[in-house]
Amino acid sequence: MALTETLSFGTLLKQMRKRAGMTQRDLASALDYSDSLISSLEKSQCLPNLEAVITRFIPALGLQDEPATAAHLIEAAAAARGERPPASITFQRTQQFVVEEELEEHKEPLPLPPTKLFGRDGEVHQLCNRMLGHSGRLLTLLGPPGIGKTRLALALAVQLQVHYRQGAVFVPLAAVGDAVTLVSAILVATGAGAAGHKPPRDRMIEFLRRQSLLVVLDNFEQLLAPALVGEAAALVADMLAQCPGVVVLTTSRERLHLRAEQRYRVPPLPLAAAAALFTARATAVNAAFAATDADRPTLTAICQRLDCLPLAIELCAAQSDLLSPAQLLAQLHTHPLNLLIEGAHDLPPRQRTLRTAIGHSYHLLSDEQRTLFRRLGVFAGGFDLRAAEMVANADVSTLRSLVGKSLVHVETTVTGAQRFLLLETLREFAVEQLHARGEETEMRQRHYVTYLQLFRTGDSHLRRPEAAAWLARLEPEQDNVRAALQWALDEARYEDAAWLLIAVNWFWFLRGNWYEESRWLAQLLPHRQELASELCLALLIIVYAYARSFEEFQPIDRYTGEVMQLLEVCPHKQLHASVWHFIAVYSSDFSETAAGFERALALVRAASDEPALGAEFCLWTDHDFLLGTQLSAYAACLLEQGEFGRAATLAMESLTLFRTRGNPYESSDSLGSLGRLALLQGNLSQAQAFLGEAITVAASFSYQEVLCAVQPLLGLATLYGGDMAEAQRLLHESLRLCLELQDKFFVARTFTYLAELAMWQGKLNQAEQWLGQSLIYCTDVRIYKIFEIERLCVAARLAAAQQRYQRAAMLFGLAEAAHSQVHHAIGGPQRALADAALATVRESSDPALFAEAFMVGQQLLFEEAYATLLAPGSALSLTQT
Repeated sequence: MALTETLSFGTLLKQMRKRAGMTQRDLASALDYSDSLISSLEKSQCLPNLEAVITRFIPALGLQDEPATAAHLIEAAAAARGERPPASITFQRTQQFVVEEELEEHKEPLPLPPTKLFGRDGEVHQLCNRMLGHSGRLLTLLGPPGIGKTRLALALAVQLQVHYRQGAVFVPLAAVGDAVTLVSAILVATGAGAAGHKPPRDRMIEFLRRQSLLVVLDNFEQLLAPALVGEAAALVADMLAQCPGVVVLTTSRERLHLRAEQRYRVPPLPLAAAAALFTARATAVNAAFAATDADRPTLTAICQRLDCLPLAIELCAAQSDLLSPAQLLAQLHTHPLNLLIEGAHDLPPRQRTLRTAIGHSYHLLSDEQRTLFRRLGVFAGGFDLRAAEMVANADVSTLRSLVGKSLVHVETTVTGAQRFLLLETLREFAVEQLHARGEETEMRQRHYVTYLQLFRTGDSHLRRPEAAAWLARLEPEQDNVRAALQWALDEARYEDAAWLLIAVNWFWFLRGNWYEESRWLAQLLPHRQELASELCLALLIIVYAYARSFEEFQPIDRYTGEVMQLLEVCPHKQLHASVWHFIAVYSSDFSETAAGFERALALVRAASDEPALGAEFCLWTDHDFLLGTQLSAYAACLLEQGEFGRAATLAMESLTLFRTRGNPYESSDSLGSLGRLALLQGNLSQAQAFLGEAITVAASFSYQEVLCAVQPLLGLATLYGGDMAEAQRLLHESLRLCLELQDKFFVARTFTYLAELAMWQGKLNQAEQWLGQSLIYCTDVRIYKIFEIERLCVAARLAAAQQRYQRAAMLFGLAEAAHSQVHHAIGGPQRALADAALATVRESSDPALFAEAFMVGQQLLFEEAYATLLAPGSALSLTQT
């Protein structure tokens, strides 16, 4: 079959084992194999025994009711041995035989769940198969408070009871404090009674020895305190050893550490099931509650905020008679545990509020475990072992014990490293305890310092050959940076916030997190006067870097006077160069723009180590990077003015410098400029080569700015090459990226190229809509650029295709006037298409009317054109001109 054509037996066995929720040790115990043998099988270091796979592996993995999946495993085993699989196979369940005798029984019936179980059907089926198939007879459902272990165990018991002669019994252990009381609870639940002359333990074993029975022990963590764990676990071990017809299902925060124990870690609900549970419970308390399509994003956010924990969702939904979903979500973002109260009275007392449920588990911890658990509350979005050691003074054994008690989740990343996480509700409780003990400020300070140091270190590596590894290293730590920034701002530690923003700036710039960086900048800017002058200057340079995309920093000129004053007291050429770079970018006169770039380049080339910037200034200490960036930016500016010779020289110098540094993504900007140049000159093959290489490199690093700048150009080059389908894919993907980045120029250009595509497809109405969108996004024209000429030519050609010849003539006149302001004529397909359309307009118009309209267009200023002829609000009506 197809599956076995691609997967070895070892790989498939590993998948099936994990699907069953089993560790290698679990499977080894179920088969009576060694752990090392299972490991060797999964690594294909030894051959499987085909008969053993059929008779032992299939039932151990719970596959006896899944013949197709079982057949895949058998086929893979046969293939590994070079044999043919059996022609037919019959799977049988293992039968249990016990000595029967008449006994007077008064067994307690299983509790009937009062509500429907949501989102667990697949797990119930899988675990039933697993329990019926295993030679092991102890399964523990593991998980944190509120995840639904008890409810899942009851569902399993209801399904499984028919497979045991005496059915199933449920033994709640919430009030059980020792092994003696545990024996009494089991005797009562099974109907054996607690009276008699024999010791209770002997009586229990004697009774269960004659039973075929599923025993559910709920909340076993009650008995896993250090003083009790040995005796309680030993009792379960005796039951299994001496009572062959007894199968035990336990729910617990941590495992029992018995050889026969199989384990299943209960996951949170799937998001859809969590939302369905919320809706059902909300409807139960408020008959008027009805989730509309508009409510669904809010319900999804509520469930995500509650980690999809069933208990938390039920407690939250119980407030629906007083609060709307939006109000509930707002409350959850402030003090979630205060909202999760007043559960149903038929719940155990410890589950009537989530705080009580978590507190119950918290108080079962040792002092060392409680201390570490509290401290881990400062982490957001997870942490690694190094951070836990630096912030919380964690030792590995204590951290592992919290993982074992289901209070900390651990996962292995794609790099093989381990990462730890507290569910949000647990983290909220941990922070409460940290605050109550007066430890929060110290932990927040340690947390801030740890991530400041990490991102400062990472910043230097992000511009080296090892950049890819560091991007992956920093990616999962963004929530911790956000938490540290919020703490610094909340505590009015504005200098700390500024340094952290500088440390994370280049990482967020690469990742396209422009909006987020700008949001934090906007919060910090009102307090910039409290910062040291050089730190304030660096912060304002970052504001300039993002100002083109965000209205809140406009007009950017309002900061110029302040920046120039700061330059007077700043001796560092690197900071001076960055200031002049952005003065050039925002200038409304090209001569001033060129002068600004020339000055920035001269400052960078002359920069020396004295006076040296401290390493805390991050990218401004990287001289070659600053030089390469200035060269590339100046080249792109000259390119838009038609200064192709000088632009090519600077772009090649930048490309050579960045390639020498050995970090591939740095060269993508320069490659993009060279590709743009080739496209404007009509060299499509060279354009596609440069642009394709730029995109390949940028995509491998998720360098979103370059993708937004270059991919639309490749889409246009691909269109001119005749591949409309690929051009459409590239341009629509580009639009998505540009809208995410929120750079208005990139968005406007992509809309224009989509209009070009629509004209090639003959979809003139769609082309008109795309062009209108482009005009909405970018009408602030301070310097004539080649892009503006491109857009005018597209608008004129569209008008010509629509036979609106007078409008087309005016637009061609405007384009001609704009073209005269730059130093090079557009060539290649763009020029050929414009010339052909212009010829059509001439031929189809009265010569006098054409000349008049063309002259009117020539005399229009850009500002006038965008206020009238190209005004976004009137673009469609004006096309009737």
